[in-house]
Parts: sequence; C-alpha cells; structure tokens
Amino acid sequence: MRENIIAFWIITGVLALVGIMWYALENPAINPRLDKVTYTIIHKWDMPNELNEISGISLISDTKIACVQDEEGIIFIYNLTTEEVEKKVNFSRSGDYEGLAVVDSTAYVMESSGKLFEIANFYNPNFEITEYQTPFSGKNNIESLVADSINNRLLFTVKDKDPYSDVYKGIYAFNLETKKTESTPIAKIPINDPIFNTKDKKDDKKKSSNFYPSDIALNPKDGNFYILEGKNGQLLIMDKNGKPIKIHTLYKESFPQAEGITFAADGTMYISNEGKNGTANILEVELNEK
Repeated sequence: MRENIIAFWIITGVLALVGIMWYALENPAINPRLDKVTYTIIHKWDMPNELNEISGISLISDTKIACVQDEEGIIFIYNLTTEEVEKKVNFSRSGDYEGLAVVDSTAYVMESSGKLFEIANFYNPNFEITEYQTPFSGKNNIESLVADSINNRLLFTVKDKDPYSDVYKGIYAFNLETKKTESTPIAKIPINDPIFNTKDKKDDKKKSSNFYPSDIALNPKDGNFYILEGKNGQLLIMDKNGKPIKIHTLYKESFPQAEGITFAADGTMYISNEGKNGTANILEVELNEK
C-alpha cells in the first residue's frame, strides 16, 4: 500500500512538472520568443529510427511522402495516414544522399558530391538507374533538389561555396530533356543582402550574414522559391526573379535541424527535421501572414 502511495505522488509530481514546463514554453508572457514566431506547426509525424538522418523529401500523393536519408541509398515511402514506412527502394550503396525530387514515375536523388541519380519507374521492382555528374563536387556540397515540371527541369543550389562567385549562391538547372546542367544560374541567392543581417534588438538569435541552403522548393501557388537552411534555422522566400521577399527564423524548439522541404498542390508545406539529439520528424507548417 505504501509503495502505491509513493508511486502515485511520483507520477503526480512528474505530470505537474511537465505541465509547468509546457505552460512556460507556450505562454508569451514567460517565453517572449513566442511573439516572434512567424509559423504554426499544424501536424507532426515522428519518424522511425531508420529515418533518423532524414534529408530530402518529396510529396508524391495526398498521403505519401518519399524520403531519403543521408547515409543509405534508399528511397523510403512514408504514409502520412498510417504513420509507417510502407515501401523501400534500394537504389545505391551507402553515401551522402541529400536532395530528392519526383517527376511522374521517375525519382531523382542528389548526392552531396553533385552526382545525380535517376531512378526510372522507381515503384517498379525492375526500376532502372542512370547516374549523371553535375559540374559540382563535394566542396560545393549540394543538398537540395526540386522538380520544376513546368520548365521540364530540376533545380538545385550549393550549400557551401559557389564555384563562380563569393557574393551569391546560384540556383542551377538540370535539363530533363538534354540531361545536362546549365552553366548559368537561373537565379541567385544574394548572400550579402541586408535581409540576412536583420535582427530584432530584443531577439537573442542573430541571423547569419551567410546562408547555407539545405533544400529548395517551389510554392505551386505563386511560383516563389522557398529555400531552407538547417544550420542557422532559416527559411528564405525569393520571387521568381531571385529577389528576397522575406526570411523566417526557424527556432530550434521545433526545427532542431531542418533538412527537407516540399509542397502539396494546394500550397501545404512540409519540412523534415533530422533527429539531432532527439527524434526525426516531418512537420506540416503554416507561415503566418503578418
């Protein structure tokens, strides 16, 4: 009987502590940072251990997201409804796989070395693989990939140093007809733009004057670029001409290491987080209009 009473008070104490911590984190009066948050987490899916290193993602239906993780040459099909991995496509040996895009029945995976894998009929057991080496290498560090179906091309940008400039990081196109990378960027991320240096005097998070893209997406509603950075936790929005529109700070509480971004046709946005000191996840995120 005595043991039951002790157990009861221990459980009660733990629940009370969790409640106090939740109140502190979710109360703007106690946690002023909440006033600065410019997004709302609509839904969260915790990933299984095999996707703890999740990187690129691509929505392939209303309920399914294709994912890669940066250590194994596998495409994982994750079902948002059942919350389970329902299929795996082994396309290569271990490597550093970062970007993912799907065009019809063909999946494309970008390795950080700049090597692009084309997996035709990837849902079919008899899929075919073709490899293409872009003009970039590991020192440029390519982590992004998105399909620009309207223009029949894939787009990606460099994470580290652009080989052609110190003042921008180019968004480059891989032509799906010629299977060649265009040498001139279709847009440029101006890393010295003042948008990267803005900082609220009361904010304790300083935005970096540099920018390290971990993924890129196109918003189907307006065609704008959404460029994700996991290193400093930021989401840059640029218009079709490459003009920065807005940058959102992604706080570590919700985005410990943002690695991938994808959109549904209706503009619903999903962001993946690597399991840095925790469990990897995919978040449905809505940006505030203010």
